[in-house]
Amino acid sequence: MTFNKNYSFTKVLFLSIMALVFSSGLFAAKTLDIKNITKMLDEVKIAKEHKNINSMKKHFLSRTSVSLTEQNIEETNTKRLSFNEYKRYLSRYWRDVQSNLIEVKERKIDIADNGKSALVKSTFVQTVEIKGVKIETTIYETTGISLIKGKIYINYFSSRKMLNTSLRVN
Repeated sequence: MTFNKNYSFTKVLFLSIMALVFSSGLFAAKTLDIKNITKMLDEVKIAKEHKNINSMKKHFLSRTSVSLTEQNIEETNTKRLSFNEYKRYLSRYWRDVQSNLIEVKERKIDIADNGKSALVKSTFVQTVEIKGVKIETTIYETTGISLIKGKIYINYFSSRKMLNTSLRVN
């Protein structure tokens, strides 16, 4: 590739980078809508299914508040965690998980009038396999969403897992 004397490789590289930086701002979200919220939440769901914390964490603010409730016939246990504690919790939990499938059953999205925040209520059925035993749970999640500098983040996450009565052994 040859360059005109007036354009050095460095100048061309600099102009290319500036064009990329400028154009990335054009694709940033201006307001929240059902499409961009659903896309982000689906990315988080896929990251959870693949037990990929790194893909998941890019959608959470470091200050995200997490509330996890597990409920079965005998007891209800609620944990309130920081996002870092939540990542450690998932790492320990996922160590024994052989397969993880999450099916969205229902999702209701309420977007604030200013388009900068939203509250999402979802119902999932999760089937995990641990040591050859498939466990099915129904999960009710409430997710707080914020639009910050054109990016969509989760700033609040509450999950309530209810063990279903169906257990299958492979």
